[in-house]
Amino acid sequence: MRLLATRLDEAAGEITRLQGGSVAVGLPITAPRELAHYERPLRDLVEWCHSSAADLRRRAAVAAQADLIPSSEGANLHEALKTAAAGGIDAELAAFDMLGADVADFFAGLTPGRALAVALARAGEVGGRGGAPFELRFAANRHLVRLAHAEAVRVGDKAAADRYKRLLEPGRRLLLFDPRGAGRIAEVKGDLSSATSVTVMVPGTGNDLSTYDRSPLGALLAVHRLADRFSRGKTATIMWLGTDLPPNVPAAATRLYAERGGPKLREFMEGLDLADSVNTTAIGHSYGSTVTGHAVRAGLKVDNLVAVASPGWGVDEAADLKAPTTRLYAVRHPDDFISVVPPIDGLAPPLSSLGHGADPVFMDGVTRMASGNDDQLLPVGVNLDAHSDYFAGAGRSRVATHNIAVIVAGGCPTTFEAARAAR
Repeated sequence: MRLLATRLDEAAGEITRLQGGSVAVGLPITAPRELAHYERPLRDLVEWCHSSAADLRRRAAVAAQADLIPSSEGANLHEALKTAAAGGIDAELAAFDMLGADVADFFAGLTPGRALAVALARAGEVGGRGGAPFELRFAANRHLVRLAHAEAVRVGDKAAADRYKRLLEPGRRLLLFDPRGAGRIAEVKGDLSSATSVTVMVPGTGNDLSTYDRSPLGALLAVHRLADRFSRGKTATIMWLGTDLPPNVPAAATRLYAERGGPKLREFMEGLDLADSVNTTAIGHSYGSTVTGHAVRAGLKVDNLVAVASPGWGVDEAADLKAPTTRLYAVRHPDDFISVVPPIDGLAPPLSSLGHGADPVFMDGVTRMASGNDDQLLPVGVNLDAHSDYFAGAGRSRVATHNIAVIVAGGCPTTFEAARAAR
C-alpha cells in the first residue's frame, strides 16, 4: 500500500509538471497549450491522487500496527486491524465519527469482531469514551500503550519504554490512556461489570503519567485489596489521573487545576454508566481531594466523598458542596504538615484564585476517621512524611487504609473521636 501511495504521488507530480504548475495553484495553463481544455479534470485528478495516497498510507499504518501485537494475545486482534486496514469497516467508522451520545447503542448493533475493529482503528477516541463497553475501552487503551511503547523504543526513551512495558503486563486494564504532555491514565482493579461498589481515587500534587507506577498505583492496590475482601469480591477500584495536577507545592495553592479537573472527573464517572444500586465513592488524596470537591460542586453524584490529607474541597462549609445525599468523610494524621497550611481565600486579584476553603476534618456534617496516629496529644504539624502515609498494609497508614476500605465496601469506619477515647 505504501508503494502504491508513492506511485500516486509521483503521478500527481508528473501531471502538475506537464501543466506548468497550474494544476497545483490554479493559474492559467502555460504549457502545453493543447491541454487547456482539461485543466479542471486534471486538477481534480491530482487531488484524487494525493488524497488516495494519504488514505493508503493511513491504511498501511493500521495494518502495520498488527505487527505490534504478540501472538499470545489472540488472533482476533490481528484480524480486527487487518479488517480495518482493508476497508472492511469503513461504513462503521464513518458512522462512529458522526456519533453523539448514543455510543452504547452503536456498539451493541455491531458484531463482536466489527466492534473490536472499530475500537482499535479509533483507539484514541474509544479508549476514553463514556458509554463504550468496558472491554472495548480496555482493548483500545492497551493498543494505545503498544503504540506509545513502540514510539518510545524508536526514539530511544528507555524510561518511557519501560513504563509502557509495565502497563502491557497481563491484568493491567485501562479506562484512559494518553501519553501526550503530562499524560493521562485511569486504571481499574476488579470487575466493573459486576461490582456493587465502585470507587474512583484521585492522587495529589506532583503526580503525572511518569510517576503513576509509584505512589498512585500503590494507593490503588492498597485500597482495592482490602475493600474487595470486605465486599467479598464485589468492588471495582479506579485510580484516575485524567487531568493536569499541580507540579509542586506553590502551584497547589491555586484552585485553577481543580476548577479544570473537577468537571473532567464528573464526566469520567458519569461515563461509567453505573446502575443506581452501585455504591459509589470518590477519594481524593491531598490536592486530589480538591479536585473531587470541585467535581461534586460541578454536579457529580456519589454516595461517599472521602478527603485524605486535604487542603480543602473548595468550600467553607459542607453544605456549600450542595450534595445533601452524599456521606462526607475526612482523615488526616494530627502531625501532617497540611494541618498548618493556612486558609487564604478571599484575596483580591491577581491572587483571587488562591485557597481551597476550610479543612474538611473540622466541618460540621463530616465524619473524621481515625488515621492510625490519633494518640498524639500535641501534634506539631510539620511531619512531611506523614502527608503521604495513608495507603498501606502496615504501620499507622494501615488504620487509614482500613477505614477507607470499610467505607468503600459500605460499612462504618472507626472515628477519630472513638480512637482517641480508646487510647
